[in-house]
Formats: sequence, C-alpha cells, structure tokens
Amino acid sequence: MILIHSLRLRHNLVSKNMERCTVFAFLDADFITAIRHKVRELKRAARRQPHRSALEVYSQERPTRHHVLPPPHYFSEKVGVDCCVLYIPEVEGFPLLDAFFFVNSNPVTLVGLRMATAGGHHTTASTVRHFTECLAAYFNGWKKLSRDMSWEIIYVQHADSTPMNDWRRCDVVNSDNVSKKENREIAAFLEEKVRQYQVSVSSGDF
Repeated sequence: MILIHSLRLRHNLVSKNMERCTVFAFLDADFITAIRHKVRELKRAARRQPHRSALEVYSQERPTRHHVLPPPHYFSEKVGVDCCVLYIPEVEGFPLLDAFFFVNSNPVTLVGLRMATAGGHHTTASTVRHFTECLAAYFNGWKKLSRDMSWEIIYVQHADSTPMNDWRRCDVVNSDNVSKKENREIAAFLEEKVRQYQVSVSSGDF
C-alpha cells in the first residue's frame, strides 16, 4: 500500500510539473508557432459558423511575460489589463482556468488555458461566477471591460491523451451562492458567448 501511495504521489507531482511547464510554454514564440494551427474548435452546434481562435489569428500578440496572481484577498491594489502578460493564479483550485491572457483584438479577447482530460467534468454556473469575481478583484474597470469582451477557452492536452471532441456545457446545479435566475443567465452566457477549443501538444512542440 505504501508503494502504491508513493507511486500515485509521484505521478501527481510529475503531472503537475508537466502542466506548469506547458502553461509557461505559452510565453515561447516557437511553441506558439508549433501549435497555433493545431488548435481546433469544439463546436456546440453544427449550424454555428466556424471561428478561428485568437491564438491562431493573433499569434503575434502572444504574452511575453508572466504575472503570478495571489489569492484575491491578498491582492491589495487592482491593476489594469495588460495584453502582453500571461496571468497564472497561484491559488490551488483556482476556478475554471489554469492561466489566461488577453489579446489586443477588436474587441479584446480573453484566452483561457485549461489543462484537460477527455473525461473531465463539465463546469458549473457557480464556478464561472467565482472566476469572474476573482477577475473583478484583480483588474480595474473589469465590469465595463468584460461587457464587450470576447471569450475563449483552450483545453490543452498532451498528445498521448484521448483528445476531447465534445463541447463542454455549463451545468445548472442548486447552489446557495447562485440563484436559479443567475444560474440560467451564466449557463446561457457560457453557451452563447464563450468559444471552446482543444489542442494536443507533444514534446516536439517545446
């Protein structure tokens, strides 16, 4: 049992390190060049018009430096949104995304990165709300800026994983923190406004 526990712990540590390395790889121009054309859209409905990801269209707008975000309650002063920065939360279990950056498109696009598995869970309205509350705590004028913003989530998988093919819905679940009306509004926002993409990366991309 001790051996099994040790192997599981080692596997988890290796996986976490690989995920972190993959997140930081988005600062590298060669990595972006290697993967930009491999990003594919996860379409919710066949009738929806295809849309290329901001990472592919505006690859020259990639982040060139990173900023680690502390827990919101430790964040003493809000900052402005910077399109050259890869924001990496240091909070364990940060909601919705593992990292994100903003692309200087028209309108501005938030590109979220999520290390994913094919069998991962769908998100919930309360998770989305928690995420937007965190961003409102970090950034000046977030409510106004986010109103017209484009949103994308890229699910990043390693090449040896089973690739995701299905669009991830927003489950409406009972929550003390989110009313039924707000649940429905958040679910509708995620389904109508947030585009989802998948990309598989291999060691050759780094």
